[in-house]
Amino acid sequence: MISLNLVLAGLRLGLKNRQVGEKWVSDDCSYLYKGLLVKNGVLMIIYIYAKVSV
Repeated sequence: MISLNLVLAGLRLGLKNRQVGEKWVSDDCSYLYKGLLVKNGVLMIIYIYAKVSV
């Protein structure tokens, strides 16, 4: 089984953006990781918001 980290690493968008309401605001210290995972025949969309200080 492929680990969740590998799936996210392969499918992440690499956007340096932060979602505020309906708008996207640029933020150099924030990354939004979006990925897709198929588990037990169910397609799941995964959003992980991680703060990264540079």
